[in-house]
Amino acid sequence: MPAVPLLDSVWLVGSGTHPDVLTDPHDCHCYLVWDGTGGVLVDTGTGLGADAWLAAVAEVCDPARLAGAVVTHYHADHAGGAAAARAAGLPILASAETAAALATGDETRTSLAAARAAGVYPPDYRLSPATVDRVLGDGDTVDAGGLRIEIVAAPGHCDGHLVVLVRRAGRTILLSGDCLFAGGRVSIQAIHDCRLDRYAETVIALADREVDVLLPGHGDPVLRDARAGIGSAAESFRRLVPPPNLLSA
Repeated sequence: MPAVPLLDSVWLVGSGTHPDVLTDPHDCHCYLVWDGTGGVLVDTGTGLGADAWLAAVAEVCDPARLAGAVVTHYHADHAGGAAAARAAGLPILASAETAAALATGDETRTSLAAARAAGVYPPDYRLSPATVDRVLGDGDTVDAGGLRIEIVAAPGHCDGHLVVLVRRAGRTILLSGDCLFAGGRVSIQAIHDCRLDRYAETVIALADREVDVLLPGHGDPVLRDARAGIGSAAESFRRLVPPPNLLSA
C-alpha cells in the first residue's frame, strides 16, 4: 500500500477512510513529514494497521532516520499504535497527559472503555501500553533534518491534546489531530474530558496563526486557505456557539 503524497515533504501513510492508504477502518490519518534528511510521524492509528503504515513510511524514508512519532492525544485511534511504533524503533513524543495514560494503557482515562461499549471499536480491542520517550508541552520544538516542528497545546477535544505546526516552502501547515477539521468543524463528544471552554480558547488562539494548510486526523485535508475555516470556527466560539460537529448521530 503506497504512501500518498499530499504536499512537498508531507505524505499520508495511514488512514481509516482514504481508499489508497487504508490501514484499518478504525485508524485516524497518520502523516509522515519528511524533508529528505529528517522528519516525524504524526499519530500512530490504533495499532491494528501498524504493519501497513510502517511499510508506507519505509517507501519514503528509512524509519530509523525519523526523530520519532508525535502522538497528538491519547484516544485509541491516534495513540493505540504507539507501542508498535516504539517496537519499530521510533521514539514516542507526546504530552504529559498522554504519557501517563499510555504508560498503563488506561482505558478509562482515554475513554476507550466507553467507546468500545458504544461499538466504536471491536469488542476484543485493547489499548497497548507504551512508554513516551519525550514529553512535549506548549511551545516546544522538535528538530528533524532541516525541519523545526512547533508543538502547540490544544486542549478541548480531550485533555493533553497537542497540535503540530510545520513551516515549509513559505506555508504554515497545521496537523491538527482531532482539534479542527475541514469546513471549520470540531469534534465534540460526550466524554469526561471534552471541555468546551478550553476548546474555544484553543481554536480562537489557532485562528491567529495564519495557517495555510490543515491536515486533520479525519476527513479531507485543506491544502489552501485553511485559515478561513479555522476563523469560522473561532468566530462561532466567540459567539458562545459551538461550531459544526464532525460527529453526528
